[in-house]
Amino acid sequence: DPSRQRKGDGAGLGLAIVKSIIDAHGGSIKVASANQATQFQLTLPALTG
Repeated sequence: DPSRQRKGDGAGLGLAIVKSIIDAHGGSIKVASANQATQFQLTLPALTG
């Protein structure tokens, strides 16, 4: 899907910001790359109560 290709503009801070938010909430982020596809898995703890 060409609309999902990286355009190359921006500061490149997106993942750093996401990681800091995920870390602050006790979660984790995992990255898996194969060929030209990259997958990101975000995990956050469930709210209880």
